[in-house]
Amino acid sequence: MNYQIQHHPRAQHIKIKITPQAEVIVVAPRDCPTFFIDRFVREHTDWIEKNLKKIQEQQPAVKKNKNEILLFGKSYQKIIGTRDEYPLGVRVSGEKLIITPVTNNKASIDKSLQQFLKSTAEKYITPRTHQLAKEMKTTFKTLSYKNQKTRWGSCSSLGNLNFNWKLVHVPPQVIDYVLIHELAHRTEMNHSADFWDIVRKYDPEYLKHRGWLKREGMDLG
Repeated sequence: MNYQIQHHPRAQHIKIKITPQAEVIVVAPRDCPTFFIDRFVREHTDWIEKNLKKIQEQQPAVKKNKNEILLFGKSYQKIIGTRDEYPLGVRVSGEKLIITPVTNNKASIDKSLQQFLKSTAEKYITPRTHQLAKEMKTTFKTLSYKNQKTRWGSCSSLGNLNFNWKLVHVPPQVIDYVLIHELAHRTEMNHSADFWDIVRKYDPEYLKHRGWLKREGMDLG
């Protein structure tokens, strides 16, 4: 098993931590012998493997690069089409996302893609929010979509819900977590234990989904 050793002058005991990138790091006192650290790691192999598996299962199977785009957690290859080949607009064909802009420049391409992504997000999230609200026996007033850098959703005291349309990149089960989170605020306008009990009731794996957003969310869009 591969792991990194970090000697720390203030460490009094050996500790094992696993990073979100599935790296095993052993923090040990400065003068702790290597053979003692190795033995400690061997004794905790089962714990390490169990937690490594949890983290690896939570990681997306495909990382997006500049030629790929995620839709509902699945990766598609971005293709810039011409008007001779395809009609104007954006469409999914197999594992390709074909963008045919009005004019072949970056601004036009970005505009076409953004319109498609926002429209796709709305078409999925709007009915899903109504469905979840019914299941949770709650209501809301208005539903709107924005492009925010630091928030995936919000719920006002008036009962208005707002969602980041870049949720279109996120796996459906993670989108559900965001929707459930904001709908739970219709009952508890706080983050109390009662609030999290509601979230847990409708999304038992909410901790995994929240962790996914913290790790991957800043790279989306």
